[in-house]
Amino acid sequence: MFDGFIRDNAHWTPRAPAVITPNRIISYAQFDADIDRLGAGLAALGVTPASGVISISLESPYLQLAAMCALARLGVASSPSGDPGADLRLTDRDRPGGPPPLRVTADWLSATLAAEPRPLPQLELDPEGLGRVMLSSGTTRVPKRVALSWRRIEIANFTTLRTYGAGKTGTYVSLTGVESLLGFGAFVAAWSAGGAAATALTPADLPRWLEALAPGFVGMTPGQLRTLLDALPPGFRPQPQWRFGVAGALLPAPLAREAMARITPDIRIIYGSTECSLLAYGHAADLEDEPGVVGSTPAGAILEVVDDAGRPLPDGQSGEFRITSERMTQGYIGDPEASAARFRDGWFYTRDVGRRLPDGRLVLEGRADDRLNLAGGRKFMPQVLETAAFACPGVIDCAAFAAPEAGRADGLDQCWLAVTAAHDFDREALARHLGQYGNLPPPRFAWIDEIPRNAMGKVERGKLRDLLLTALAQDVG
Repeated sequence: MFDGFIRDNAHWTPRAPAVITPNRIISYAQFDADIDRLGAGLAALGVTPASGVISISLESPYLQLAAMCALARLGVASSPSGDPGADLRLTDRDRPGGPPPLRVTADWLSATLAAEPRPLPQLELDPEGLGRVMLSSGTTRVPKRVALSWRRIEIANFTTLRTYGAGKTGTYVSLTGVESLLGFGAFVAAWSAGGAAATALTPADLPRWLEALAPGFVGMTPGQLRTLLDALPPGFRPQPQWRFGVAGALLPAPLAREAMARITPDIRIIYGSTECSLLAYGHAADLEDEPGVVGSTPAGAILEVVDDAGRPLPDGQSGEFRITSERMTQGYIGDPEASAARFRDGWFYTRDVGRRLPDGRLVLEGRADDRLNLAGGRKFMPQVLETAAFACPGVIDCAAFAAPEAGRADGLDQCWLAVTAAHDFDREALARHLGQYGNLPPPRFAWIDEIPRNAMGKVERGKLRDLLLTALAQDVG
């Protein structure tokens, strides 16, 4: 399906850039020819739709994209390199474990890409057929496998083109990579709009590309935005009209403010999930008025805030978000128990907690699974403490979590705040700063070089707790 966008542009704008890597710029004509070459080579190896889902693990970032499109051109579903349930793993490296390997050598790749390109036949795909498998971004469990039908990919792309891709026909950069839903969606949108997909660029290297590339869209996590800001060189002058989309975790207002001042005023919040694509979309500038705001739900979906019994709540009251949409999958692959827990009566229950403002915008307060159960029976959402801490100058990153305090005989959990700060940071200043907020539990501080987060920027609170308990045990010993 999405390979057809590339075929179209190879006819209409053959010399326009289709893929940009740190070392190459590949035109639509070249990209389309390489897709046909790889598709023919894979077909000669026996790859057909009957082969099942094929995960792609190729060393070259360009070939990773070309192989994904070649499989689509053959009507074969692909998945990320880490997919444990794939039927085959297309790889050019020796890697133990995982799905059975479909091993290709450097010589095979060279010969295949040097062959005379012959257009593969256009297939009539079943819209409900499986086109891509993505992995949910879980923080405490093995990620679940989510099916994207060809139809769902097309519907999600239409939503992308009228939200964060609206009006952007230049370069689409995804710092989270094509193996994330944000990256996959951004690259499909780039090709459908005739733009270029920039892959394998790092936050530290991005400033020079922002000055040189045709402006478009950059997708990233809040942590990657922080790294980018720290890497900006003196005299940095980006091309105007860049739009940034920040996803995966709550965007702190001070970070958004700095990015809007130093890079582009067009910073957007993208709130979504692998299971149902885009839940909300909004302007980062709104964080100045309402911390935690993530925008409004785009048309084509209905989002409700409900209580524990599934009853809709009025505006202003906190509850769980649930959504129903054509952009939504209907369950997890091979996991009926998890599917039954999260997909009920046509709704997907996100396990995210928040509230709706009178104007329809959503405020995300955190994950129900992240709620801290503290000594004394107090229940507390960690994002409230994190938002306050981020407002203290010098705090680079932070995460609240629950763990026992050293020396407590009762073993009850206390509130801890892991903090990454500037090298000359006054630690006592943070305690004084948080003391201004009357509704916060007094935290214990854990100073850390880097907050553990997954690929989409979500805090791994269980890992923080384990790191702390290990450190406390060593101190006692």
